[in-house]
Amino acid sequence: MTFLHDLARWFWKLLPANPILVRVVSAGGKRKRHLAVRTAYLGILFVFLVLSQTIGEPGTPSLAALAKHSSRVFMQVSFVQLALMCLIAPVFTAGAITQEKDSNTFNILLSTPLSDGQIVLGTLLSRLYFVWMLLLSGLPIFCITMIYGGVTMPEVFESFGLAATTAFITGSLAIAISMMKVGTQRTIFSFFLGIALYLLVVGALARAPVTWIAEAKVGTTLNVKMSWLAPFHPFLSLLVVTGQTPAPSYAEVQHYTWPWPWLLSSPHYAYMLATTLGSIALIIGSHFNVRRTASQSDSSLVQRVLARFTHAPIGEVRRKPRRVWNNPIAWREAATRGSAAGRSRLRWAFLVVAVAAAFGLLIAFETGWQSWSTTQIRAALTALVWIELAIILLVVTNTAASTLTRERDAGTIDLLLATPLTSKYIGAGMLRGLVSFVIPLIAAPTLTVALFFVADALRAASGRIPPGEAAAVAAAGANAVPSRWVTTPEAVVLTPLLIVAFAAAAAMIGLSRSLNSKKTTQAVMTATGLVLMASVVLWGCVMAIIPAGSEIAAIFVPFSPFPSLHALIDYQSACGAASGSPGEALRARTLRAFMSLISAGVYAGIVAAMYNHLVRGFDMTIRRQSA
Repeated sequence: MTFLHDLARWFWKLLPANPILVRVVSAGGKRKRHLAVRTAYLGILFVFLVLSQTIGEPGTPSLAALAKHSSRVFMQVSFVQLALMCLIAPVFTAGAITQEKDSNTFNILLSTPLSDGQIVLGTLLSRLYFVWMLLLSGLPIFCITMIYGGVTMPEVFESFGLAATTAFITGSLAIAISMMKVGTQRTIFSFFLGIALYLLVVGALARAPVTWIAEAKVGTTLNVKMSWLAPFHPFLSLLVVTGQTPAPSYAEVQHYTWPWPWLLSSPHYAYMLATTLGSIALIIGSHFNVRRTASQSDSSLVQRVLARFTHAPIGEVRRKPRRVWNNPIAWREAATRGSAAGRSRLRWAFLVVAVAAAFGLLIAFETGWQSWSTTQIRAALTALVWIELAIILLVVTNTAASTLTRERDAGTIDLLLATPLTSKYIGAGMLRGLVSFVIPLIAAPTLTVALFFVADALRAASGRIPPGEAAAVAAAGANAVPSRWVTTPEAVVLTPLLIVAFAAAAAMIGLSRSLNSKKTTQAVMTATGLVLMASVVLWGCVMAIIPAGSEIAAIFVPFSPFPSLHALIDYQSACGAASGSPGEALRARTLRAFMSLISAGVYAGIVAAMYNHLVRGFDMTIRRQSA
């Protein structure tokens, strides 16, 4: 009985009575910004639910049609929820990489009576608590989709399980990075971009027929089969839960070597188990690294490993002199490891992956591998560019939001203010440096669009029709006219111009929140929420304007980030000009191009106004926070 009493007491102190967890749980729910985040999260889910409910089949629906419609609504809202979790969970957990280390409070934490397990689990669960409560608050919205049938309670809880375990693995990874003491403010950039690259690369590979399971059935909506990668990707597992890519039965795949029969027949459960076991492994590894790495220097893990083989002193300067720009702040943020993103090589990895994905789409289109028509390849190209734009906005926002908080936490803001540099000079340098830093990222959608434009020009010169388009024309009838152009020439020029404008606006939002927030997590969370809210509101306004006519839509579409890129690639679909006359389509296209230039100028004006506001309140805000 004594052993059981001691075990229960140890577990009580480890989790329920963990001081770190108790402090966050007791105080976190009372903060106004948490209320604002919960309201925004539930508002987005509810808006998507209402929009999905209003888009249905005409006529009086039967009970079967209502059940089918409810199932489709559930699928759409589930994908929105998982996407929000993939965005929100890294925002809340990324602070674990930097907060204690950059605030120089980690050693103080180690001097307390807290055990290693209490430190690791308290830090992890205190960050996951808000994410999981946010997820749980959306349960009533999902219950609405069950009213007309078509959605079962197990499907709802399976979608919630995928979202919860995704947040769990994200938080465990952030804690593992912080406990290995390789995490600094600049590691946040690699953390975000690494997660985005994984989701993008694995999701793209799952579209290739070579990764499809032969025993699986083709989905009725997406016309694809379940991939072997489904047990290792949250969105692919969610496709199985919602019935878009049906999983084969256990009997159909039992001839494979264990554990593949179970992994393939239940990929969603396999994903939840794999992420849970992976999170536990990361937690155990973090437990053993708490005090061991605390006694080591602030050098990176790579430096310590290389020092064992080269016997070179850690921290020895062996780099050539570098040429500093006219604005040293801009040079520091764009080209040195002292920036918030640390000159991460993942920028170039992102560029390589994006160009490889564009090549894959082009090859599949030109060879007829996927039998895609021009309309279908435009939709795939638009989706790829949207993903790249979302990653760019996310990275630049989070990097900008940690710029000034990093200086404040490291105590270098006072040194910066002691120099002859003015607030105007500092603000301009940070903005220029942040935009320069994401130039390799902006090059990804630019090269993607340019690659398809070159292929379009060569195809038009040779008079060749891709196999998928030829099949679509033959199916449409003798009067159908083949479309030889996937994108437009002006998209090559206007795509980088608009993305630079959008990235600059996102950077200014991040810098503004970084100036007015005391903690990195708070700045990152509020800046990301503002950018997300602005994108959703502008997108909703554009969707409401499109029915007014293609020419009216062409005027307003360029002012919304995601629809503007859609309009550059496929102006007929984005502006509602697909069913109009050729003259109307040409006018819409011309208006769209002209208004894209106007949009870039308007965003430049917004950035200038936000910059002037930042400069006017810079000194006063810094002094107030230092008091």
